[in-house]
Amino acid sequence: HDPDTLFISLHQDGRTLYPRSGFASEMGGPNALGTTVNIPLPPMTSEEGFLHVLDRVVLPILEEFKPELIINSAGQDNHYSDPITAMNFCAQGYAKLTEKLQPHIAVLEGGYSIEGALPYVNVGILLALAGIDYSWVQEPNYDPEEIRQSDEVTSAIASTCEHLLEQRQQCSLKREKYLAGNEFVRRSKTVFYDTDNIIEEQKETVRVCRECAGVIKIDSYADTGNHLLGICVPRKACSDCQKLGSKWFDEGSVKRYDLVCLQDRVSDEYQVKRK
Repeated sequence: HDPDTLFISLHQDGRTLYPRSGFASEMGGPNALGTTVNIPLPPMTSEEGFLHVLDRVVLPILEEFKPELIINSAGQDNHYSDPITAMNFCAQGYAKLTEKLQPHIAVLEGGYSIEGALPYVNVGILLALAGIDYSWVQEPNYDPEEIRQSDEVTSAIASTCEHLLEQRQQCSLKREKYLAGNEFVRRSKTVFYDTDNIIEEQKETVRVCRECAGVIKIDSYADTGNHLLGICVPRKACSDCQKLGSKWFDEGSVKRYDLVCLQDRVSDEYQVKRK
């Protein structure tokens, strides 16, 4: 929802993997449309595909956005040895991506191939960050021919890139439609937390605003019986969104909700009401 923050994600197509999200049509909230860029890739995408997407889509968008700080959330689930995903990325690919991206920070995140991937990928990323030769880094069972992507995968990736670039050109028109026709944008979604077997129903309301990212209200109900109302006043919020956030918090009744929370990022305050 923050128009000042660009989020780009390269990941296995959500149609082929839990939690079935991260689709290209998910482009950010109404006040930040286009600052979320989801790039779903077909299973068996290898180094060639990731680097093509980086060159064709990611780097041009970064050049356009001109971020002050680039953070590489270096999740390693895309490695060819990962037991959960079905991708064919490798340590050399991760290192080359890091070298091309030139992030200010790399956060070493998830991945489930603890011995087969993480030691080699992490070394490749760190060497690339430091500008040190990484050409010698490879997994013991690395075979580039075995994990090379097919022509069908290459073609699908090229089509995805063109679709994303065309979609991006239409962002300003779509945002104007939001601004012209709505005071609020509402959406509902169901979230399943597989570790705790909890199903959550969310109803989100965002104020459409030309001045800031817009105040957000989330009505959350879990099948455990817990009911929560969360309100977030964004940083750099305009006075109207600040006032509405306070109004929503005051109106949130503990007779209805177990917990009512207000996160005011302008004043850096957090308020809570409990049943």
